[in-house]
This record gives sequence, C-alpha cells and structure tokens, in this order.
Amino acid sequence: MTDDDDLRSRLRRADPAAEMAPLAPDRIAHLVENTMTTTPTATPSRPATTRRNTPLLTLAAAALVLIAAVGGWLLLRPQDNQPTTPVAGPATSAATASTVTDITAPGIAAKCVEPSADQLKSSADFAFAGTVTAIDAGTVTLKVTKVYHGAASDQVRVAQTGDASETMLGSGKFETGKDYLVSSSKGRMLICGYSGEAASPGLAQMYDAAF
Repeated sequence: MTDDDDLRSRLRRADPAAEMAPLAPDRIAHLVENTMTTTPTATPSRPATTRRNTPLLTLAAAALVLIAAVGGWLLLRPQDNQPTTPVAGPATSAATASTVTDITAPGIAAKCVEPSADQLKSSADFAFAGTVTAIDAGTVTLKVTKVYHGAASDQVRVAQTGDASETMLGSGKFETGKDYLVSSSKGRMLICGYSGEAASPGLAQMYDAAF
C-alpha cells in the first residue's frame, strides 16, 4: 500500500459526507456550470465622494463651534467702561457743611415784664442750648448742644450791637467758652429774661417747662 492510498483512506474516513449517497452525474454537471457562469457580487462600499466629504464636514462642524464660542465671549465679556469693583453710594462725612442759623440781638428794651414758661412757649419759634465758640466783629458764634424747639441746627450766629445786653440773664453779655440758653422769634433773639447764661437761676427750669 502506497502513501497515496493511505492518504485517500484517511480523507474518506474524515469526510463527513462519506456515508451520503453520491450525486447524480447530471446534478454535478449543473452545479459546475452554475459555479463557472455566476459573477461574484462585490460588497457595496460608500462612494468615494462620501469618504472625501467626511473630513470637510468635520472641519465645518469645528468651525461652527469656534464661531459660537467667540460670539458668546464677545457678548458676555465685561465692557471697558464698566467698573470692575462695586461703587459705594454717598456717605455722611465729618467734612459735610454745618447747618447755621442766624439771629439778631435787639438793643436794650425800654420795659420788660416778668418772663414765664407760657409766654416763652407762645412767643419763641426757635430755642436752643449752646456754647460760645467765637466772638468776632459783633457776631457771636455758638455751637448748638441741644435744640428745644424749632429746626435742627449745628451752629447759631447772633449779630449784636456792642458786646452787652443788660436784659440778658447772667453777666448780661456773651463770653467765649460759656454755655447759654437762647430763644428767638422770627430771627430776633428774645431778651427780657428769656435768653442768658444757662446757669442763671430758673432759666433752665423755664425752658424745660415751656418745651
């Protein structure tokens, strides 16, 4: 037995169709003819134009994203003329100008009646306590420490003739550094016992009773 005979024997034993009935000669001829005459069908592939267009579409999409990002930044970026830090509103400063009230001290009255809290309340439209800070050229400047009646004020300037009034309680005149109680009506200082040194007997009590 040759090697070829042994190989054929092994192939027949390994053939899964060895026990099947052999095909008829006309069936074999038909299968051979179909095999020889049938044209293989190629696997369809994407057109070349599609493959070429893919990189272009990718670039176009990237460009649109870049344009959108730049446009958003231009819309949202801070303007050059806008402040970068919050600006505080106006605040009250010690340098703010003081409120000053001007009144005039009249001359010596010919006749005075006894002062009373009721008369002070009905006559005065402004009454305050203050300290004399300066006397210059007939004008007395007082720093207001308390307003009893009338509009609030920080300073009061009293224009007087000479430097004394015999009808002011106390020494009868304004002196720098001393405390005074002063009332006025329509810009004129009330005398005859209604204005004077704060320490004058009964004056502070009359102001408290009137206002």
